Formats: sequence, structure tokens, C-alpha cells
Amino acid sequence: MSVHPPINRQRLPFFGLLLAAVAGILIADFTDWPSLGFLIPAILLAMAGVVLVRGPWIFLSVACAFACVHVWQTRESPSQRLADSVGDEKILAMAKGRVVTDPVPYGAMHERFTLAVEEIGWEGRTLFPSARVAVIAPIPAPAQGDLVSLTGSLQEIAGPRNPGEFDARAWMARSGIFNQIEVAAAEDMSILRKASGYSLIRLANRSREWMEKTLRLGISEDPVVCDFLAGMVLGVTASIPDSLQQEFRNTGTFHLFSVSGLHVGMIALILWQALKMAGVSRPWAVALIIPSLFFYALLTGWKPSSLRSATMSAIFLIGLTASQRPVPINSLGAAAFFILVQWTNEIFNPGFQLSFLVVAAILLLALPLHDGIRRHVHPDPFVPRRLWTWCQKQSAGLVEGLGGLVAVSVAAWIGSLPLTLYYFHLISFSALPANLLVVPLAFLIMVTAVLALFGGIFSVTVAAIFNNANWLFSQILLWVIHLMSCLPYSFVYVGRPAPAPVVVTVFDFGAGGGAAIESDGAIWLLDCGPKWQLDRVILPWLRSRGKSAPEGLILTHGDARHIGAAEELITDNRPGIIVESMLDDRSSQRQRIKQTMEELGIPKSLHRAGDLLRLSDSATLKILYPPTGILRNVADDKALVVKLDAGSASILFLSDTGESVWEWLRANAAPELSADVIVKGTPRSGIPLDLEFIDAVKPTLIISTAAHFPESERMDVAWLEHVGKRGIRVFRQDVTGAVRIEIQPSGFQASGFYNGEQFPESE
Repeated sequence: MSVHPPINRQRLPFFGLLLAAVAGILIADFTDWPSLGFLIPAILLAMAGVVLVRGPWIFLSVACAFACVHVWQTRESPSQRLADSVGDEKILAMAKGRVVTDPVPYGAMHERFTLAVEEIGWEGRTLFPSARVAVIAPIPAPAQGDLVSLTGSLQEIAGPRNPGEFDARAWMARSGIFNQIEVAAAEDMSILRKASGYSLIRLANRSREWMEKTLRLGISEDPVVCDFLAGMVLGVTASIPDSLQQEFRNTGTFHLFSVSGLHVGMIALILWQALKMAGVSRPWAVALIIPSLFFYALLTGWKPSSLRSATMSAIFLIGLTASQRPVPINSLGAAAFFILVQWTNEIFNPGFQLSFLVVAAILLLALPLHDGIRRHVHPDPFVPRRLWTWCQKQSAGLVEGLGGLVAVSVAAWIGSLPLTLYYFHLISFSALPANLLVVPLAFLIMVTAVLALFGGIFSVTVAAIFNNANWLFSQILLWVIHLMSCLPYSFVYVGRPAPAPVVVTVFDFGAGGGAAIESDGAIWLLDCGPKWQLDRVILPWLRSRGKSAPEGLILTHGDARHIGAAEELITDNRPGIIVESMLDDRSSQRQRIKQTMEELGIPKSLHRAGDLLRLSDSATLKILYPPTGILRNVADDKALVVKLDAGSASILFLSDTGESVWEWLRANAAPELSADVIVKGTPRSGIPLDLEFIDAVKPTLIISTAAHFPESERMDVAWLEHVGKRGIRVFRQDVTGAVRIEIQPSGFQASGFYNGEQFPESE
């Protein structure tokens, strides 16, 4: 029987305040009203609520108050005023301030941290904005709490240049940071004063470092397990392999790495049982556990999920010492309300949304589901329990435990489904059985980890013994996750439908190259860019289209900037067909790909000039170059040249080919060269596309890769002028970013992802 009345009959003051706060934040975010426009109504409505003793006035006052705070924290914040002063320029600036976050890796040789600016200046101007900026600096970066002085390039944080790419600009803006400073060399940054004095944050950071080190004792030779334990116990996920993280996402168990209610609940239960065994009274146990839970939240990064869980647990524990038990859904509302008081932008954080939606679903659905399971298995309710048979008692006990776990898992899956679809385009059917097996294992691992940490205070050997036990438990858990991830229909990606019968996406990989062709539900990749762009762009984009792998992968030539991601893509995602040129080259990258295909038993499909690839009923690719037997010394001149025919429009993909290829095509394939669009890279020689060749193709649009580095990849301004005089539009990708071409029966429309440029111009 339910402990509380139905939700519609409960008094939920904090839930009402939360709804008012959310409404106020959303109104402020979608309007451009100043803070004063919300502050005055908030004061007047609060006065009316006090005088008239009416709840609705109070809720309206809260909504206006949160709207006012949201404007203060965003549009009228010191960081936003600094961003308005800088604009979209890139300027050399000097700054002084205090490091307020731990440095995190940023690429191979740099780290990123947040600087609370005390003074910043450029071009003779000096400002004291009390703003926060992101700093990218060479390793080693200063520690949290250090006072530093630095010189670097001050600019706005760049947005994504490709579809599927993480939007760092929007993410940082929601954290109140709009600008970044790039420090070129170590000598451009100096530490004015090291962090000193007592700091709870520094204590938490040092404690986390000690704990992470202790959890590795005795098992350091297995970095995967060590990184898994650090991720699960402490929320440190930076070193966990992307492939392993993806398996946890696919099975709906990634919450093990997001310190949330499961973790905080485990810690609370462990501490409660330990204090109970030590004979500590209930009030004293609550007084000791609550600050411990908040310190654990601080220890794991003060994330909304851990803060919400600590707040809810604190409210529940306080209720244990009071005469009236707190209402869980109201406690959830209180936790969310207090988090939004701290930072209103948390409402737009996917982690915040997912955490609260899942917990709300558990609170609302788990008990009815459990009751339904119990009714179908328990004996006749009119038969007294003392008359039950032994088998009936055992089955009832099993249902109580297993049925509760099933009910919670189903409720959590239902609660997470809308957001996992929206953000990750994923439905995990293996989440239910995986969680049934993983959650008990996770609790066992957490208990053993706590024992290892406690034992590590006194003896390294004791810690190593518990860590070795945890190594076994972790291996079992990882095996379960891998098995569940490999099951047929373990998960499916649900993508958005293509906006046109044929859609071509030309990715912006700087000096590299890659394009995707979508037609009739099939996706073919023409090159896949450098290795580091696979997890950053290619795979997220594929998932957004409802795919885990392309139907076909065409490798034009051996340049690592074009096919560096192919080896890992082939190993983990298995494209249906892999197309290569008949011509061989000395590319070590291509040799590794061939070796990988042989080891996996994947056949290669070799093609030459004249071959036709039918992608779908709406699109075909014709190989125009190279022919069999042609001799070329440069790898760029051995690249595949293909032409896409999609009915109302055609696109010629030239890759990085140079003059000798253009001459051969004019001489041997002139009737087939005509195309509406040319997609070109830059040959190693740096020579722009020959004007006579352009005249032979007669395109209306040219899409050209362009980058600031190396020098040969920079856009030739004189060439642009000559092409412009022919009435041909050029999309240079250092300006447009990725380019999407939508081909309809009536023609095509091209648009730049980064700058929104369109061709033809929309009316």
C-alpha cells in the first residue's frame, strides 16, 4: 500500500515553486527584457502575496524573481559585457586573475581552465570586469587557486563547424563563459601567487587525487579497470576509452559514470549501516551523514546530479528524525529549486534534465509498477500470511526484492527515453536486463571501494587486497556490459528524416576531407577525415541520422587527413562496402587499413574509371579517374575522382587531385565532366583548380577546403577573383564550415553550416 496519497491529493509547495521558477527562467531566456522589467513586478507581486495571503501571487513573484536572476546571470553578467566589448574580433590581450577550476586536457599538449578575471586590457584599454573566461594554455597549466598573469589571443568561443559536432560555444555560454584566451607559449604566462590558505575545494581535489591513487593500488597493470573504478566511484571519466563509454550508453548504463542518486544512495546506505553497527544514535548518524554526502558531491565535481541527490537525501534523512516523513516528489522539487537558485542555466543542462526526469519517473511510476507485479505473484490476499506455504513465502520474498528492482528499472527507462531520443537519438532495449544485473554489481563494487579507501588510510596492502577483489567484480560487470551491447537489437538509433531525396554533406576538416551522401535511407561516406574527427563529428552525425555505420565507405587516396578515421571506423562499425582505387600507393595509413580488413575478413572492392556505383534508386556514383595502369608518383594524383548524378543536379568530387589529373580528365573524360557543383580539396603543391578545367565542367558552385595551416591550404584570393568573374559562386570552408547540399526534383540548395550562407539565395 502506498505511503502517500495520490499525487493530485498531496501538498507539494516546493514542486509549485519549482514550476514557477522554471516558467520565469524560460520567459527570461526567450525574451530580451532587462532585469528591471522583472525585478519591479517581483517586488509588487510579493507584497500583494503577503498582504492578500494568496499563494498564486507568491508563485508569480517567484517566477519574476527567477527571471530577473536569470537575466543578471546571462545577458547582464560581467562575462557578457566583456564579450560585447570584444565582439567577434581576435585581439592580443593581457589578463590577470585567479584559476577557479582544475585544468583539464585540451588536445595533446594543452590544458584548459577557467580564469576569474581581475584585470584585462588590450590596445591601451584596461578593464576590471570580474568576468570569467576560458584559458587554453601549454602544459603544465597552473593549479586551481593560483593567481596568474598571462598574454594571449582573446576571442569569442567558436561554435561547431560541422553537424553532429559538440557545441562548445553554447555549452560554455550556459556556464557563463563567452570568451577564451589562447596562450601560445609557456613564457607568456606566469604565476604571481600560488594558492594558499584553507579551501574546501582544494581539500576535495586533493582527497579525490588520493582516492584515485589508492583505488589503483595492486591493479595498476590493468588501466581499463582502474579508469572504470575512478569513473564509477569518483566520476572521473576523462581516461575511459570512448568505445567502452559507448557500450555503457548503448546499454542504458552510462549513469554509472554520472555520480547521481544511485551513487549518493549507496554512500548514504553504507555510512548508515556502518554508524548503526558502531552504535551511533539516529540523530547523530544523520548529522554525520548529511555533510559527508555534500562533501562527496563536492569531491565528484559538484555536478547537478550529485547535488540534487545529496539535497534529496538530506531532506529524507532529516525526515527520519522528525515526526512526519517528507514527501519524495516534494523533496525532489526542493532539490531542483535550490540548484536553480544557485545557477538558473542548469535548467538547460541535459544532465540536470535527465537526472530530475528519471528520478521523477521512479517516484511516480515505480511503486504502482511494483504493486502490479506483486498482485500477479502473491497468493490470495484474503489468505493470512501465516497460512502461506514455504514456496509461497519464498516467492513473495523474491518478488519483493527482484520486483522492486524491475519496477525501478522500468520507471527509470521510461523517464529517460524522451531525452535519450532527443539528445542521443538512441533507444536501448537492453537497458532493463543490463541494469538488473549491473546495479547489484555496482553496489558490491562501491562497498568494496569504500573498504579499500578506508583500509588505504592504514595499509597499502589492505587497500590492494580489496582492489583485487574489485578487479574481479569490475571484470564481471564489464563482461556483462559488452555481452548486452553485442546482442541483436540491443539498441537502435532513431534519426531525423532527410530533408530532401538526396542530401550531400561536405564536412569541414580543415586541410582534410570527407563527405556524406544520403539517399533513400542509405548513407555513403566519401572519405571520413582525420582520426580525431571520428568521435567528434562522424559518429555523432551518423547517430543523428539513425545509423551506427554507413552502407558504404569510399577511400579516395592514402592521405591520413582524408582516411585517418577509417581504420577505427572499419574495426568498430563495419561499413557494408569499402571502395578503393585500383592504384596502390606508399601510404602507411592505407596499408594499416588493408591489414585491418584482412584480419576482420572484410573484402575490398577495387574500382577504376568507368565503373558505376548505384547508391540508391535516386543517386549513382561514376568513377571518372584513375584508369587502370596509369603511372603517377604523387599520392594526390592517384586519388579517386567521382561524379554524383542525382537527377536534377550533379556533383563532381575531385579530392586533392592536381594538374596532371585535370589534364587527363579534360583529354579523356570531357563529355562526362559537366556538373552543377565541384567539391575540391587542395593538392600538396598548393596550386588552385585550373581555370580551363573549371570552364570544361561549367559549375555554378565550387566548394573548396581552406585552412590557415599549413600555408599551402590557404585560400588563393587572386584565384577567387578569377572564378568570381565567371559568375561562379565559391563556398570557402574556412568561412562556411561544413556545407549541406539538398537536391530536390526541381534543383539543389546549398547552405553553410557555420555562417548560414546559401546558394541560390533564398527569397
